[in-house]
Amino acid sequence: MSRKGENIFFRKDGRWEARYIKEQIGNKTYKYGYIYGKTYMEVKQKRNKILLNLEKIKEEERKNKYKFNYYIDNWLNSIKFLVKTSTYVHYLGIIKNHIVPLLGEFELHEINTEKIEKFINQKFEDGFSNKTIRDMIVVLKQILSYANLSIKIKMPKLKKSEIKILSKSDQKKLEKEILKRNTTIAYGVLLSLYTGLRIGEVCALKWRDINLTKRIIKVNHTMLRVMDTENFSKTRIILEEPKTENSKREIPINKFLYEILLKIKPHDTSAYFLTGTKSYIEPRTYYNKFQKLLRESNIKQYGFHTLRHTFATRCIEVGMDPKTLSEILGHSDVKVTLSLYVHPTNYLKAAYLEKLSN
Repeated sequence: MSRKGENIFFRKDGRWEARYIKEQIGNKTYKYGYIYGKTYMEVKQKRNKILLNLEKIKEEERKNKYKFNYYIDNWLNSIKFLVKTSTYVHYLGIIKNHIVPLLGEFELHEINTEKIEKFINQKFEDGFSNKTIRDMIVVLKQILSYANLSIKIKMPKLKKSEIKILSKSDQKKLEKEILKRNTTIAYGVLLSLYTGLRIGEVCALKWRDINLTKRIIKVNHTMLRVMDTENFSKTRIILEEPKTENSKREIPINKFLYEILLKIKPHDTSAYFLTGTKSYIEPRTYYNKFQKLLRESNIKQYGFHTLRHTFATRCIEVGMDPKTLSEILGHSDVKVTLSLYVHPTNYLKAAYLEKLSN
């Protein structure tokens, strides 16, 4: 039987009728909808189903009233404590500098394939590389997924850039200058040349991470300069674990390095390798010192990462298998090692082909 206030009635024609508010026209004016059926329960269930669908539609309408900025902010809050500080700051930089200025003020229902394509094309016109635009798309896809928007985005292909390594003559000149200086600042460059350490890993390295008894270096941290999330106009230095689990690794120390490290080891194992004290040298400062070292060695300018490329290539030249090299470099997949860091020289190619004549 119907209850008071339900708006379900038994009609004179023998049918049941249920009313529901279809939409509100004014403050106190409503447009009603009507459902008919043979029984009370039939019309009640039909009405409940319609009301549920109406509520879903209203919820979608409420969501669509929010601008894209609303979903961007909520997504950032949802991942803040789930990713590394450097990753969060990287995402924040992409959002603040690229996504928000072009897409943030649109309402959610206005974000579509056309808008996304326009955004990507604008970034190409601004001169950004395929790699940088791919990074933007990765972040954008995660935000769209969070907002329950399904938009297919085509990733631009990565252009294979030329990888530079030191020639053997330049490497000898550099090593000679390092040994002549006999400072930990210079030895940090040598360390990268013989272990493949990244600049952030060299800057973060402490003497307690170097076990001369077992002859291994433990890579547990990296040093980065990142944007200050409290003040976007400033940056700050952070010390965090390497970017992947594979990047946390142990690297054997060869005889050449061992003899040098044995001579310069300080008494305080909590000291940073580059300074021999509890004060550190940050990556940007150390990069500038590296450039000065190159100039004074009469070697053209290279990025610090060139040392890592050179190390990997020399390892392959002396016959190290890619799997072993991959573990030393801290890669999760040997394919990364082969595609990014192993670059046979013309000398090595000729040596392999010469074997065919024998």
